[in-house]
Amino acid sequence: MRAGADMRHLTITLMREDLPRASLVLAELEAFAPDERPLLESELPEIPGTTFRARIRRAWGHLDRLVTLLGDPPGADAETPLLALRREQLVEIDQWLAEAWKQCIPCDETLHKIEDEYRELHHLEQSLVDFAGLDIDLSRLQGGHAHLDMRIGSVPADNLARLRDVLALSHHLILNVAGEGETLRILVAGRREDAGVLDSVLHAAAFQPLSIPESFHDNPDALREELRARREELDQKCAQLRSQLANWLDTNHHQFLRARQMLEAAEPYVSLHGAARTRGTLAALQGWVRASSLPEVEARLSESLSLPFVLESREPRADERHLVPVPVASRGLLHPFAVLVQQYGVPRFGEFDPTILFAVTFAGMFGMMFGDVGHGAIILLTGIVLRRKIGAFTYLFLLAGTSAMLFGWLYGSVFGVEHWLHPLWIAPMSDPIYMLSVALAWGVGFLTLGSAIAITNRLLSGDHTGALFGHGGLFSLILYLALLGGLINLAQGGGFPLAVTMIVVVTLLLLIGHRWHSSNAPYGERVFTTLIETFEMVNGYFASSLSFLRVAAFSLNHVALSLAVFTLANSMDTVGHWITLVLGNLFVIVLEGTIVAIQTLRLEYYEGFSRYFYGDGTPFRPLRLGRSLTR
Repeated sequence: MRAGADMRHLTITLMREDLPRASLVLAELEAFAPDERPLLESELPEIPGTTFRARIRRAWGHLDRLVTLLGDPPGADAETPLLALRREQLVEIDQWLAEAWKQCIPCDETLHKIEDEYRELHHLEQSLVDFAGLDIDLSRLQGGHAHLDMRIGSVPADNLARLRDVLALSHHLILNVAGEGETLRILVAGRREDAGVLDSVLHAAAFQPLSIPESFHDNPDALREELRARREELDQKCAQLRSQLANWLDTNHHQFLRARQMLEAAEPYVSLHGAARTRGTLAALQGWVRASSLPEVEARLSESLSLPFVLESREPRADERHLVPVPVASRGLLHPFAVLVQQYGVPRFGEFDPTILFAVTFAGMFGMMFGDVGHGAIILLTGIVLRRKIGAFTYLFLLAGTSAMLFGWLYGSVFGVEHWLHPLWIAPMSDPIYMLSVALAWGVGFLTLGSAIAITNRLLSGDHTGALFGHGGLFSLILYLALLGGLINLAQGGGFPLAVTMIVVVTLLLLIGHRWHSSNAPYGERVFTTLIETFEMVNGYFASSLSFLRVAAFSLNHVALSLAVFTLANSMDTVGHWITLVLGNLFVIVLEGTIVAIQTLRLEYYEGFSRYFYGDGTPFRPLRLGRSLTR
């Protein structure tokens, strides 16, 4: 399937006053991707909406501040018909929002002050915790005293008894002790002239001083009551302000909703930027649309626009193929695979879209490497149970689990047990060489198909030289298949056929000749690079073929892991046996399932996509309703 094969370039010529309504219709359809190239600059030199866009940004700024302060008004999510915003309506809405914010800003500023007071109050409450249990007026500990040195702080409980004895020897007293557990709060007093001695003693006892906020002018219990009263006062002020704002919102609810809806309706128009051009009363819209959507686009515009318009479409020109946006699967069974394809890149316009092939081959290789009816059923059920969390990737779990179950029936394996079911095809461990041969044959077919797609993509894009002589091109594919066929015949005792030898020689000479003539390097360097590049091309095919042996290796590894679990379980008592079986199977499902998925993706990306997929296309981003970042 060719990516974006039905894309058309669309030009809509209409009257300038119908531009906002036309953009709204196109956004509702989600079928039109704006093209901002200045294709019509000579006929229509102006880009409309500069002042409109500036007003929209300013109006959104006021609205965002109001929503932050008031919250979304009730009914904001209700579906209502959107009407195109006229310039005079925008001026009215912009002015109303500015006035609304002017009315609400005193409450906003007061609420910010209250929030600052809440933060300060919380800090004081946290500080007061440090003095809990101390029966003393904290204001007396602030500032200096003429002859008395007083310290308040915390000390480890284990150090208190020894500290008390040492302080007594140095003529200091512990006046108050509070707290429990590993840390205690103490008040120490002594003569000011002995401050140096006190410092060394407290340091040795791991004493940590506590700072007393200047606002603490009473004992902790009284201060706690004072802070509680202050918090109640703040709560009351905050509730009054919130009530005022709620009343304001209730009074202006309709106008507030209308302003929001009208601004959202204007977003498609301001998002057009250079895709819309005007001259006087005449305007034009240009962009990309699917051919299958053209009738609906024309019909909806005919219903919605009050003045005549002309709709013209054409196929993309050769010089703009790289600019044509390509739609990707956004929902359904193929969506998770489309997402994984996009992790590598977006298909070019007209390039083979690998999503379907990727889904089929991913499922096939995963099932062959992880074939087990029981384990596949667990993966399938996991996808169903977690469908709300993993969303569209549920389909990936379902497809992978189903494929694993199918190959489990072919292998005759259920939770690693191979004697419950008779294999419909083969038990992997019964003939490992045959499994490796099957995996190698799969790899040859996969690489051949990838090269055929690469040749087709290059021909469609006009790269005939690459289609014939490039990596994965026609002659390199013929050389690969000829060498492979000759080696297989040789291994079977039939020798290397003469016809195959002639094909190998001719294709090698063609490839070497092309690289020789396409190089501008000095003679000696040209000989070296030509031979190295040709060898690398041939060697790359065979190295890639051998990479697919991992498909068989993991099918054998799955059996080996299950056997190890059963061996370990059989060496234990009944309870240990079943615990080991359950945990062992979970280990196999999680660990090997993850590794198999990673290895499958590796084969898809490095042996498939790198061979035939450019991945440098432009994704289709249609005009949509809703908030956008106007620039």
